[in-house]
Amino acid sequence: MMVSCCREMGVGYARETQMLFQSLMEAILESLGLEEKNTHNKTPKTNQESGNDNREENYDIIKKDIGDGSQLMVVNCYPPCPEPELTFGMPPHSDYGFLTLLLQDEVEGLQILHKDHWVTIKPHPQSFVVNIGDHLEILSNGRYKSVMHRVLANSKKSRISVASLHSLAFTAVIRPWPMLINDENPKRYKDTDFADFVQYITTCDSKHKNFLESRKLTHIYT
Repeated sequence: MMVSCCREMGVGYARETQMLFQSLMEAILESLGLEEKNTHNKTPKTNQESGNDNREENYDIIKKDIGDGSQLMVVNCYPPCPEPELTFGMPPHSDYGFLTLLLQDEVEGLQILHKDHWVTIKPHPQSFVVNIGDHLEILSNGRYKSVMHRVLANSKKSRISVASLHSLAFTAVIRPWPMLINDENPKRYKDTDFADFVQYITTCDSKHKNFLESRKLTHIYT
């Protein structure tokens, strides 16, 4: 529970990070060719222009889904550990949602998995680390990749981070956007929802390294 003296600050921070998330998603949609088109031409529409209308309709649906999504704020405090090699501050995982905006202090600890090697992310003052989550990998049909990451314990200093996690609504079905699927780029992921995620983490499915692996259509990757 947030104490009263911090509530106003926390609400303001959540509002600002939500605006940043919306701006980042607009840029991501543009990179996927799903950006909004400003058409003011009143002449009869050609087939291509009708196609643009469909893209605009798809864009509006996507924007609504994103706007109706959830935001979760998580404040983490990792105390120093005299034997950091014996534990993790947080074990390897990927985030369930769209994007995570992470604000961290000056203490190193966050690592991402890159080409089978763990790489330490050096903190930069007044900046965010933006982690891509499982939702975005599924919705983009694999064009964006979810980031596997972990947090190492520090032997001398505590580490504090504030994570703003942005996802679709808990009731939403997450599936690749249809406009990104074609003969050359077949559907790569099963439809999924939050119930599937909860079932995965409660059953500890050891057949897959993480939840996202359990959602891949294996015949596409074999």
